[in-house]
Amino acid sequence: MTAAAATIQSEKGQGPRRGFPIAGKFLFAAIEPNKKLINLSAVIGIDTRYKNLDYQLIDYPGEYDIQGMTIKCFLGKGDKLNYVIDLDKKIIGIFQSPEVLENDEVGVVNERFYTDDRVAKKIDQMELEGEQKKLED
Repeated sequence: MTAAAATIQSEKGQGPRRGFPIAGKFLFAAIEPNKKLINLSAVIGIDTRYKNLDYQLIDYPGEYDIQGMTIKCFLGKGDKLNYVIDLDKKIIGIFQSPEVLENDEVGVVNERFYTDDRVAKKIDQMELEGEQKKLED
């Protein structure tokens, strides 16, 4: 049985949807990127970029090695992106789509951030252990 979930609010201040800072290294679902963090998009981006960005962005499914961390990005229903990040001593996941939790490639996750209560319900159904934190505006 999983523990009660904590709630994390998006950053407030200079406009809507400032994003969710995670583990001091990532910014999830921000409208405007942060040049100091690895930006994780909530939805799939374009499959071809014709210019270099001056910030780090993951907005397409795949496996990425950035700054010594392995970041796996999975596509869920509605073009929503889901992430599993190996932070050396723990593995965190950011989930928007409950069906992604059934993917064998997701593996063991110590800390789960989620945006949809259906994800929390699926975590409970699968009896997955680890911390849960809800991300909400």
